Amino acid sequence: MTEFCFKALIFSVIISFSGTVIAEDSLSKSLAPSLSVTGDMTTDKFSKLMQQGFKSVIVNRPDQESGNKVSVNALREIAEANQVGVIYQPVTSGKINQIDINEFAEYYNDLPKPILMVCKSGTRSASLYHQAKEQGLLDE
Repeated sequence: MTEFCFKALIFSVIISFSGTVIAEDSLSKSLAPSLSVTGDMTTDKFSKLMQQGFKSVIVNRPDQESGNKVSVNALREIAEANQVGVIYQPVTSGKINQIDINEFAEYYNDLPKPILMVCKSGTRSASLYHQAKEQGLLDE
């Protein structure tokens, strides 16, 4: 695949999911049978999500990001009370790189499923998943 085609493919994936913001009345959006994404987080919303059977959580939103309402430590406390593990993999919106994609793929392949990914709107988490999938890095 030429570099241009690859960039066009990545751009189309990002654009197609940039409009996929989680609806307020929905707690998460399924990307695959074993993976869902969720946006803007509160402790109440996260507690409800932990009742939906997730076995692992990957948090992609940096704690210091503007508008963040709950720290990864608070999410980890809730998750661990529900026997769910949390991975903190902060990525900057619009600046996902190959290292981020490879790191996500390792987590995805190793963690118990189903997995919940958390970021501001769900877009950067979805982008990590789709880029790793396109590169054939995921064991599905």
